[in-house]
Amino acid sequence: MGQIPGEEYLRLIVPELPELLLDRYRLLRRISFASPAGRRSLAAYFRIGEKVLRRELDILREQGLICVGQRGIGLTPAGEALVTAITPSLKLLLGINIMERELLKLLQVKRVSIVPGDLEKDEVVLLEMGRAAAKILRECLKPGVVLAVSGGMSCAAVADMLPDLPAPPGITVVPVRGGLGEEVDYQANNIAARVARKLKAAYRLLHLPDSLSQEALEMLLHEEKISEVLKLINSASVLLHGIGTAGDMARRRGADEEEIRKLEARGAVGEVFGFFYDLQGEIVDYIPSLGLYLEDMSNRVENVIVVAGGRKKAKAIIAVVGNHPRDHLVLDEGAAHSIMEIGGIDVPGEIYP
Repeated sequence: MGQIPGEEYLRLIVPELPELLLDRYRLLRRISFASPAGRRSLAAYFRIGEKVLRRELDILREQGLICVGQRGIGLTPAGEALVTAITPSLKLLLGINIMERELLKLLQVKRVSIVPGDLEKDEVVLLEMGRAAAKILRECLKPGVVLAVSGGMSCAAVADMLPDLPAPPGITVVPVRGGLGEEVDYQANNIAARVARKLKAAYRLLHLPDSLSQEALEMLLHEEKISEVLKLINSASVLLHGIGTAGDMARRRGADEEEIRKLEARGAVGEVFGFFYDLQGEIVDYIPSLGLYLEDMSNRVENVIVVAGGRKKAKAIIAVVGNHPRDHLVLDEGAAHSIMEIGGIDVPGEIYP
């Protein structure tokens, strides 16, 4: 009789184990990010009855993982430690480690980290992606490096989840590009400043209005302060960025429906730094701005960290990551499943709701 891997033994003995484990992990994770959490809000979030929820909470409390107070439910130190420590075992049991290996080959990335869950079904997954990327980011930081950060919700989540601890000395944080029509909370300048404060590092910002002509941008290159920031941006050795879908990013930056139809007709599926890419990684359109360009990265940037999630971003991730060098990719299980389906790779069964 052949050897059966350990996780397969567990599935044979307790076939409901993966689903039960994931349900309790998701409950602990939600409490971690929403603490203090109320029973009603938790029941509504997971769409389960309060009686069912109470039974699960009683089990977790008996195990010393949660505490219930007047303000609501929170995790104990043991519970907080467990949420982080259990992830590798959970990945093994759910087959996520196999998916990571498949994406390494498919996308030619040096390191892939898949967060359990589907971002489009559970908003907490975005914060978990932020935490995973924040850990990788800290590992990449060395004394004196310049860190370039892009805008978007994913990078904002990284800023939120970065521990408020000093980084190695001499680090400077800069935005990847000038202003590009994002909401204030998701603009690269704002996120760069937040990351710098968490790292106790210096930062420089690039203040530019949106939708400038190429001629106006070239004139700005002669401004001393702007030129200084651009030199810093182009000396970055660590880059953190997200990926947008072509249609969504065009809308955020003021394009009308006719312009979006033309963009999609040219095959645009993904966007990074104002550049729109088709599935083969070719640039089909761009929004003029100043800052770091993808073609600069292979020569200057030592570590490129990409954070992107959601099924709808699968093609955008393939377009950008699959056709341009990247070092680290952090995504959710939903995006990973879709990428594998597009790539013609067998996908493990999904057990999350």
